[in-house]
Amino acid sequence: MKVTYTNLLSRKILLSFLVLIIILAIAALFVRDSIAQKLAATAGLSHQIELDQSRPQQVLLLLHQAEDLFQASLLDSDSHKGEVYKYKLSRAFAQVDTLLKTSFDTVKLPAAQRLQIHSWYAQKLQLSEKLLEVKHRFDSLLVINGQYHKMERANTVSNKPDQQYNMGKLKKKGFFARIKAAIKDTNAYAEPAGGKPGRGHKTIDPATQRELANNNKAFASKFKLLQQTNLELRDLQKQLIGLNTQIINELEQLMDDLKQLNYNITDSFRSIALHSYSEATLLLNKLYLGALLLVLIFATMLIVFVIKLDRSEVLLRNENDRAVIIAQQKMDLLLHMTHEIRNPLTAIKGFLFIFSKTELSPRQSDMLTSIRSSSDMLLHTLNDTLDAAKMESSELQIHETPFKPSEVLKEVAESMEFSAAKKKLDLIYHFKGDETVVLSGDSFRLKQVMVNLLSNAIKYTKTGNITIDAVLLNTDNETKLNVEITDTGDGVSVEQQASLFSKYYQANSARGNVGTGLGLYICKQLIELQKGNISARSELGVGSTFSFTIPYKVDEAGEVSSV
Repeated sequence: MKVTYTNLLSRKILLSFLVLIIILAIAALFVRDSIAQKLAATAGLSHQIELDQSRPQQVLLLLHQAEDLFQASLLDSDSHKGEVYKYKLSRAFAQVDTLLKTSFDTVKLPAAQRLQIHSWYAQKLQLSEKLLEVKHRFDSLLVINGQYHKMERANTVSNKPDQQYNMGKLKKKGFFARIKAAIKDTNAYAEPAGGKPGRGHKTIDPATQRELANNNKAFASKFKLLQQTNLELRDLQKQLIGLNTQIINELEQLMDDLKQLNYNITDSFRSIALHSYSEATLLLNKLYLGALLLVLIFATMLIVFVIKLDRSEVLLRNENDRAVIIAQQKMDLLLHMTHEIRNPLTAIKGFLFIFSKTELSPRQSDMLTSIRSSSDMLLHTLNDTLDAAKMESSELQIHETPFKPSEVLKEVAESMEFSAAKKKLDLIYHFKGDETVVLSGDSFRLKQVMVNLLSNAIKYTKTGNITIDAVLLNTDNETKLNVEITDTGDGVSVEQQASLFSKYYQANSARGNVGTGLGLYICKQLIELQKGNISARSELGVGSTFSFTIPYKVDEAGEVSSV
């Protein structure tokens, strides 16, 4: 079965999640912009809708008030009521004209709605023309009303002085006539019929009779004129009533038509606003559905990823168990081979040592030396391989025994001095500290670290020297051994220094230096097992310095065991 790698799946699910987030963000921005525009248009339309429907009612109220004032002005000659009537009717005309001139912004409306609104505006224009005609009638009403009041005032002024004059004249004539009649013993009363004066009646003189006749003629003439004026006033009053009724009726009809138009326009705008709101809600619902769909898709992918991850984990565990078993088998085989090779190799080294004690020719001595060198190298390789295998299986242990660090380091330096001399290199050893102190630790592992570091220094140094600087630092609880090994070899680049302590790594393997690449790795593992640390400093063409520090405890007994 093919193994599905979790790295690839994780990358796919991460990319899918990022794509989901980007799509949702873009969709949210688009929907937000669209909804903002629709809500702004809806707010504009709602602002344009005339919610206050009291203005037409106010106009009708003004018309009724004007009608009452008109009736009152006909019954009473008070000019103030007529002026208030004109004012009320003028206000009604002005408010109707304002209602007719009210317009709305139709730029953002659909084409069909714009055409409908424009048709209603055309009807408003027709109503405006009707209003203009009614205004002309109102002007005619004002002219007739002015004539009516002018005639009424003229009639009133002309009648009052004549009546007062005539009555005063009659009264004065009658008074003197009575005095004259009393003095002259005459009577101012007319005789009764038949020429015989009756009881209680007096005879009227001719002058008085002539005056009375003249007065009767004047009164008859005035009365006839008054009747004619009253007839004209009645005709004017009928015209006023007719014109007023016609104006009021037409204005009320105009108001009814105007209210209907305003109701139509208001309903149209309200339906448009509701439609815009419905579109915004629908768009928002689509966004929610789209987001839900994407989340469901992502959740499905995540479930698939989890299922595949579980399968991959099971496969990985199985492969890991199989790899561990195979590695253990290889390690067991390696350990077995190492032990099997070391035993014959030890015997070969023993025989070589015995041969070296016999008399040999120079040719034989050189060959024996070469064999011993190869066997030593093979044994060193086997030991490194065995130690690395033990480290992998955590079987390598540190054994603490008393030792003097100065003696151990000096012994290692002396043993490696011959190898350095063969390459004409100087091996310089310095120790700083108490040479008699006895420490508790694994001296064999210290020797192994020193041998590995010195072997590398000798291997990669062509000319110059190798210096060992050892310092013993005493603290309250422990003693630290700090060792620096400096060579004048080729050096290591900065890029390679990070991998120096890795397993099977050789910085200069391309230059013909052979080996397993386990030396520095084993040194690092051994030092860290003893709670120490190791580091390297190097410069190409100048050399390298390897330094390590291992903490030890001072042995109170002070007795050194033989290693």
